[in-house]
Amino acid sequence: MGDWGNIAEITTAVATACAVAAAIATIVAKRRDDRRADRLLRINRQLSEFYGKLSILYEAGMSDWLSFVYQHGNDSQQLNKHFRRFFPYEVKESEPITQFNPPPPTADQLAAYRKWLRTLFMKTNERMLEVIYSNVDLVVGRKMPQVFVTFASHVASLRLLLLTLDEEERLVAHGRESSVLSDWKQYVSLMSEHPGGRLGFYLNASFEVLKEEQEKLLSTHDKPLTEVQIAEKIRTAVNDEARKWRDLEYEARTAVGQRYSKNLAPEIEKEV
Repeated sequence: MGDWGNIAEITTAVATACAVAAAIATIVAKRRDDRRADRLLRINRQLSEFYGKLSILYEAGMSDWLSFVYQHGNDSQQLNKHFRRFFPYEVKESEPITQFNPPPPTADQLAAYRKWLRTLFMKTNERMLEVIYSNVDLVVGRKMPQVFVTFASHVASLRLLLLTLDEEERLVAHGRESSVLSDWKQYVSLMSEHPGGRLGFYLNASFEVLKEEQEKLLSTHDKPLTEVQIAEKIRTAVNDEARKWRDLEYEARTAVGQRYSKNLAPEIEKEV
């Protein structure tokens, strides 16, 4: 009877251990599924509430800008439309503006710029900033992307520019002369740096990487990437795209006789 008791006890212990192991496995699996669901929910929000909206607004704003430069700019029509400029590439006091730089805009062209700035460019800029300010928690990674900081600073400088231009136009309306409205250098001096194509590179890369991760979570059982891993994929894509377009612009401008420095903005650093 003692042997049968031992066997019963062992059987009970084994069954209990199996039950505990199964329970632990169930808990672990549920936690894994919960984390996966949480990651998918966050990515869905990042795409629909943040990067998707910003991408649409950026593309709309870029389309407006390219249309404006095409209609009112002086840059070489031989250039790819994405390379054309409205204001000269550099301010060179020691030499005249020649074919090595696009000719500066005239007073009429600057008047057109003011109109487009008020009616289109600033409205898109402000809407983009609203999306950024309202959804900073959805930014990928641990750091605020420098392109957003640069963009916010640029938009703030355009607000100051518009206030200055409004005041100058009021002076002209009252019969006084303005030394600002027809001087493109005054416009440029009030503008802070624009992130340029890097903002578009960042938004496009972010949207594509997040869409890829979303599709993976929906259709496979692969382990989700962490935010830092996603940020690294975006960083690599942005830097690669920036280098490619820098080289393309350099080749395009030198081909039409424009003096162009082959400079690259600082690359996005790895998150640590």
